[in-house]
Amino acid sequence: MSLFGILGVGANGMTAQGYASGVASNNASNVNTVGYSRRMAQLEPIEGPPGFGLGARANGQRRVIDQFLERRVLGGSSSSGEADARASALSILDATFSDAAGNLGDAMDALTTALGDLSSYPAEPGARVTVLARAEQMAQAFNRAGDDLATARADVNERIAKQVGQVNSQIEQIADLGRKISKAEVSGQEASDLRDKRDQLVRQVANFVPVKVIPEENGQISLLLAGSLPLVSPDGTAHPLTTVTDATSGDMLIQQVVAGAPRDIGSLITSGSIGGLIAARDGGLTTARDSLDQLAFDTAAGYNTAHNAGFGLDGVGARNLFTPVATVPGAAQNFSLSVDVAGNADALAAAGDAAAMPGDNIGALALLAVADQDLALGGTATLGEGFAALLATSGSDVQSALVDQDQAEAVRAQLDSLRESVSGVSTDEEMVSLMRFQRGYQASLKVVQTANEMLGELMNLKR
Repeated sequence: MSLFGILGVGANGMTAQGYASGVASNNASNVNTVGYSRRMAQLEPIEGPPGFGLGARANGQRRVIDQFLERRVLGGSSSSGEADARASALSILDATFSDAAGNLGDAMDALTTALGDLSSYPAEPGARVTVLARAEQMAQAFNRAGDDLATARADVNERIAKQVGQVNSQIEQIADLGRKISKAEVSGQEASDLRDKRDQLVRQVANFVPVKVIPEENGQISLLLAGSLPLVSPDGTAHPLTTVTDATSGDMLIQQVVAGAPRDIGSLITSGSIGGLIAARDGGLTTARDSLDQLAFDTAAGYNTAHNAGFGLDGVGARNLFTPVATVPGAAQNFSLSVDVAGNADALAAAGDAAAMPGDNIGALALLAVADQDLALGGTATLGEGFAALLATSGSDVQSALVDQDQAEAVRAQLDSLRESVSGVSTDEEMVSLMRFQRGYQASLKVVQTANEMLGELMNLKR
């Protein structure tokens, strides 16, 4: 190899090592950039004449990622998002059915206590006023619990609609980035930054809904909902989701246009925060609402049956203690004191015989006995036991959601840590790399200096 060839080898080496130093420097400067994947400079030897090489050259850079691990991270994000959303949505059950004073269970017990006093003093005005007050408090407790659950469901539906809007915005950005990546890489430009942005957006989508990513040769991706329905096509087309309100339930339904017609896809969204909201709404919140309404229906019917058989101080019977509830759905929110007795303590049917008043307490005893009758859970449990079953089911749903949340978060943290160990930037490693590339640059510079000195000596010989 000629001295000029040696100069070229040194110059090539300086260029390659300088490029690699730039890549390491860029890594170090992005150590705290969310979603940034570490880059690695691709250095390769330059082939020369037989027996000689022409040094090294930089053949671009590549992102350091593990595709299998990336898929696991997406799954971890979806599972964690689902557990977080479900636990958040079901937290209302703890507040609604807590053991705080004035809650439904406390109000039911207070009415039973007041009826016990009435059975001992059926003609006592104070006892009668207390029974009406406790009955009103129980009605209000049913109302509050029913309103709380209705509000929780409305909130969940609103959150679903909002998050679907966020998903649509993100997939539009993913589609746009895919087109930019394809255009850049076809023209030979580096698109690692664009790929990082797209991957970050995909992880955000995965936090909302379950997704699968299929890389395409043109630099774009297929982003599939639950592994089947396209959210982003390989040609860079986004397929948005839509929400509509169900006319019967009032719940938010999620649809996508498939083959030119809207299709309900809510059943496919089994993970991600949207999946968690759907699971909470159609699971724990629905169970609690239905159980509460049934308990309210059974409570009103039981007390009304007993009250109808008795007589007030005015000798009038066949009056309701609570407003009759026509249907189970909505019974808790519509639970109220009957107009037959509201504001009229003398109308309380404490007597069992119109001719035996005011001392007869048969009606009061019948009302007191309602608490011990098997009126709840299809006639297999008392009202108190029915409420206890409601508490147990709600508490179990909340506890299960919290356990799932902790487990999903632990898995997600582990996966994030694994991804960081592979794709994250370590300042210590980058500093070592910079020193190594610096030494390589110095070595190449020494080659240039040595060749230059040899050329100088050769020129001196010819003089």
